[in-house]
Amino acid sequence: MNREFVGLSESDTLTEAAELMRSEPTDAVVVLRGSEPIGSLSTLTALSGLLDANGQTPLTEIMEPPMPTVEPTASLADASQQLVGQGHSQLLVVDGEEAVGIVSERDVLAAHESVETAGAAGQPTEPRAGGERSAETTTVEGSTQSICELCGSLAPELSAVNGQQVCTDCRAY
Repeated sequence: MNREFVGLSESDTLTEAAELMRSEPTDAVVVLRGSEPIGSLSTLTALSGLLDANGQTPLTEIMEPPMPTVEPTASLADASQQLVGQGHSQLLVVDGEEAVGIVSERDVLAAHESVETAGAAGQPTEPRAGGERSAETTTVEGSTQSICELCGSLAPELSAVNGQQVCTDCRAY
């Protein structure tokens, strides 16, 4: 999990969110009420909002529902299954009601690769969302997702565009 994530207050405006998203390398912002996640804002929704709405629009008027959540003790397999099964690119890691980090598709892929490497060396292999490791070995079987060559996200289907395999979001560009 990445303990650093981009969060904004529910009272912040769309312009403030767009400026922060431009300065930080992120695909989504967590909208918070104190430390409690109450919504999210993707780059696509922010762009759409800037085109359709006033930049001073409060995030509460344009935000999406909160990201799906996972506990810090969740296994890599649990996080993978939730990402693939629900078609999301990120999970918010929550401890109680407090947001403590984010797990992205890329984090899961990197952790899965390190699990395979550690497993070959006979080390404990199953990392938890919070970074701990257990002694059990788990692999995600039956995944039909592939990685988009443009954005690097997992997608249920890819299409050939200009010689690259791309997801439906990247196909639109």
